[in-house]
Amino acid sequence: MKYKKHSFEFKVKVVNEYLNGAGGYRVLGEKYNVDRSLVQKWVRQYNTYGYQGLTKSLSNTQYTSEFKQAVLKYREENQLSYRETAEYFGIKHFTTIANWNRKIQEGGPAALEGKQGRPIKHMSKKENNQKQVSKSEPLNETEREELERLREELRMKELENIILKKLNALPTDPTDKKRK
Repeated sequence: MKYKKHSFEFKVKVVNEYLNGAGGYRVLGEKYNVDRSLVQKWVRQYNTYGYQGLTKSLSNTQYTSEFKQAVLKYREENQLSYRETAEYFGIKHFTTIANWNRKIQEGGPAALEGKQGRPIKHMSKKENNQKQVSKSEPLNETEREELERLREELRMKELENIILKKLNALPTDPTDKKRK
């Protein structure tokens, strides 16, 4: 089965059905053609983080080396699983902690320092000057269409953000009448 991204609305629908007793992980997984472990993961994320746990994290949180070491030390002292430790510290993906543990075992505490990911590609002065020159030229038809598409996409994301904020303000317990 190909990797498929699921929308926030779809995840909410599946989680709500689970919470309302419409079926278990396996039944809902079969009904919506997703792996039961994925349904279980969504329910766990919802129970831990609320609706925010079902959204895709758009920013990569940067943790200091000291924080990473403190998390690993806490896990070791309290003999917790990666998942339990992630929930305690509010780290969305427990595999992050597993990766820190692997790095510290392979390279010591120094392996947790420094920025991860791809290095930033710096443009040469010539490329940068060409970019500035092209800004003053009028847009052609395809660029204009792309600009309109991006503006519409931005508008949709802003609306989605408003909806998510409203959903987050709703009580997680249906019997609770108070708002956050």
